[in-house]
Amino acid sequence: MPRRNVQVTIAILVLTCGVLLSASINRGTPDNAGLSSQVSALDDARFSITSAQGRLLLGGTSTSAAHEAALLQLAAEHFGDYEVQARFRPGVVMHEHWETATNRLLYTLAALSSAEAEMDQRSVSIRGVTSDVDTFAARVKFLREDLPKEIQLSTDVLVIRSMVSFDELCKRAFSGIVLQPVSFKQSSAEIRQRSVATLDRITDFAHDCQDITIAITGHADASGDESWNRQLSRARAQAVADHIVQRGIDPRRLIVNGLGSSAPVADNSTAHGRELNRRIEFELR
Repeated sequence: MPRRNVQVTIAILVLTCGVLLSASINRGTPDNAGLSSQVSALDDARFSITSAQGRLLLGGTSTSAAHEAALLQLAAEHFGDYEVQARFRPGVVMHEHWETATNRLLYTLAALSSAEAEMDQRSVSIRGVTSDVDTFAARVKFLREDLPKEIQLSTDVLVIRSMVSFDELCKRAFSGIVLQPVSFKQSSAEIRQRSVATLDRITDFAHDCQDITIAITGHADASGDESWNRQLSRARAQAVADHIVQRGIDPRRLIVNGLGSSAPVADNSTAHGRELNRRIEFELR
């Protein structure tokens, strides 16, 4: 499912909370940041940075050991107690701007939260969230000054002018989403195909709100043995989590639980009530 629907929901809530939305935000997952170690040093120079959930990931082409040391020093200075992971590879033929441009790109991202940037020898793209648009704009100008004119620089940044945190905006937006129930094959944790759209909406939302954790709780009706009900409800919640992880969400952002039939929302004496009680619930934390 396209992420645009989730982004529109966030935009509506942001505007009603007195927040200025400058652009929709479309972010990837931290675990996809960095460049594959299989990329050859003879390939085009590329560099990527991702900052989210207290982690800073750096990956790409470096000009020297001194260049790599400078990047790590900048990370320590501007990203505080972030956990830093770096994966560099040496460049063979490099443009003269590369070292200073990567340094300035990292400096620019320090003005954002939940951000990512990618740079190659033709373009630079930056995405993220900021509450200090002036600082960000000044750093983008500083970066632009070092880039050759033919390199395209694009930004996709959400500007928040409110005391409401981005996490809180995400939670408010999530509460407004109408999700279809997640259904499974009878007495099984196999997800029915018609429920994939719902799970894709959850996944898209998790990609856009990278700092939130999602609790996934399975519930069962009261028929059958309660020990089996708990086991099955947790297995179904885990199947949902596995589906979301396969689409790029860090499993550490998911909390899985199964409550069996202990928290009904309908009458277990009717078929319709039992169907309502067999459910998956999602909660942002």
